[in-house]
Amino acid sequence: MHQTMFPLLIVNILENHATKERPLSVTEITEFVNREFGPFAMEKEQLMNRSTVTRILDAMEFWTEEGNLLNFKVTQCGSENKKLFCLERPKG
Repeated sequence: MHQTMFPLLIVNILENHATKERPLSVTEITEFVNREFGPFAMEKEQLMNRSTVTRILDAMEFWTEEGNLLNFKVTQCGSENKKLFCLERPKG
């Protein structure tokens, strides 16, 4: 699988498994991605590692911050000590 697909996989995980009340950590997102999409890793042990997930989440959080580029925002829903992520959809 080409790495340009990675953000779509992360959005899929957030959409299907994270809520504002139950956001996911970077580790949980990484585990979901590798469990659900692991067969696409080909010869590699895992599809994505934690640092890749973190970089993608940081970029997605930046690019969706205003909420007008896509129909969702990737936001940190956790405390300052632990990064937890979820999707927010604009009301309307």
